[in-house]
Amino acid sequence: MSFVNIPLEHKQTVWQELSGIKEQFAARHWFPGTSGNLSLRVGDYTPDSFHFAITASGKDKSVSTPSDFLFVDQNGHACETTALRPSAETLIHCEIYRKTGCGAVFHVHTVFNNLVSEYFGEQGQVPIQGLELIKAFNIWEENAAITVPVLPNYADIPRIAELVPDALNPAIPGILLRGHGIYAWGQNAFEAKRHLEAFEFIFEYIYRDLLLRK
Repeated sequence: MSFVNIPLEHKQTVWQELSGIKEQFAARHWFPGTSGNLSLRVGDYTPDSFHFAITASGKDKSVSTPSDFLFVDQNGHACETTALRPSAETLIHCEIYRKTGCGAVFHVHTVFNNLVSEYFGEQGQVPIQGLELIKAFNIWEENAAITVPVLPNYADIPRIAELVPDALNPAIPGILLRGHGIYAWGQNAFEAKRHLEAFEFIFEYIYRDLLLRK
């Protein structure tokens, strides 16, 4: 389906849903400065053709305006004539959608996800075992163990995007950029939000556990 054939009401629903999520995350101070980005897919999907709304670059996410979001295609190019620029990290969203076929990708910067990504950065992954919140990822084994990939935070975003397909584990809906933040995704906004909240709880737990062990 081409972008012009996607019903207007579907686009408006995506816009409204992203606005609500943005407001919730801003209230948690998950967008320091103008950092972070949110996206939500709209219309049909194939790995070679899809569209999504994403936060515009350089916007204060604690306020809502008509220019908060724009629609882009599978290559991160704007679908409509606009003076807005998509987030600098749009290409990372593109690769996550392409690899997983998910419906939403949320990226935030927090102190805990930054500290944990730095601590485990040389390992290239954060090991997690036995925590209740692992169940948020639909993993129900007793004493389950998972790892979250940690990618280098290159200044050149395409270099990061190239690493995403091989690093991403479809069973674990998140990747970290070292000293930067978490990308979490899900089949829809509700699931992506649940995954992100679970990751943030886990990262805070890991940080505090490391402090207690010293």
